[in-house]
Amino acid sequence: MRAKNFSDREQRRSRRPGGRFTAKLEPKKIAITRPVGKDGDTAELVRSLGWTPFIFHTVELKPLDDRKIIDQIRSSLTQGQIDWIVFMSSTGVKLLFDVLASYPNLPRIPPETRFLAVGPRTRESLLHYGITQTTVPEKYSSTGLDEWFSQLNRKNPRIVLIRSLSADASLANSLRAKGATVTTINIYDSAMPTDLQSVFDFLDGLRLGQFAAVLFTSAISVSNFFTIAETKFEGTGLIHRLNSILVGAVGPVTAERLRNRGVETNVPDEYLIEKAVAKLISQRSQLQAS
Repeated sequence: MRAKNFSDREQRRSRRPGGRFTAKLEPKKIAITRPVGKDGDTAELVRSLGWTPFIFHTVELKPLDDRKIIDQIRSSLTQGQIDWIVFMSSTGVKLLFDVLASYPNLPRIPPETRFLAVGPRTRESLLHYGITQTTVPEKYSSTGLDEWFSQLNRKNPRIVLIRSLSADASLANSLRAKGATVTTINIYDSAMPTDLQSVFDFLDGLRLGQFAAVLFTSAISVSNFFTIAETKFEGTGLIHRLNSILVGAVGPVTAERLRNRGVETNVPDEYLIEKAVAKLISQRSQLQAS
């Protein structure tokens, strides 16, 4: 199939100062990336704000084989006292505790261990498994976790990171540079979705001007999106079209990945989907009023 290009005529539509198109602000429809099977709460949130959601899947969270997880658990939990277990997502919480419950002969988490969650949703997941004392950093991101440990008085803590196999090693490397002993349990993979149709539908809707805004919720969602989109489009047409609507990012790493692609974006003060959606809606209202 021949790759599609956006026409020059489309790219020359009337713009506001700053380069954003105005012709396509009418639809109160926002597209949001979510992992496969994780769209319900997000869609309900958008509808509650009077907007129409369009959820498209650029990531599929796939648990690793139990044997691989078990080996990592044994290695991590049998090397002496653990000061902190850090959970990077609610998915990691569920998978770890489900594996521990399914294999009673595995080592248990030492009772003195403290827990750190990347954000409030991850903390809520820990509460579901009986973990009532969980710390959350001020910034809900790997950067926020790193900054939190920088302020910790304890020297050379032992830390276990529960994370995706696809996550980069920047947090672990930074913590080690500060003197921490860090081990990781890669418990799932943030893989390319098996079914790409929702992404193709988003691209078609983007070309037709059906969206006022799009929100990317993770760095891997950006990377996977462009990998998929580049099979359908060539040249700079996609970037022009993205820059013709409001583009939001949850967290600075996600925003940086978009900017590296040439996409203008903004990040809410709190790295939460609900805050990012609210900011995009507010910006759209300001554009209409100006």
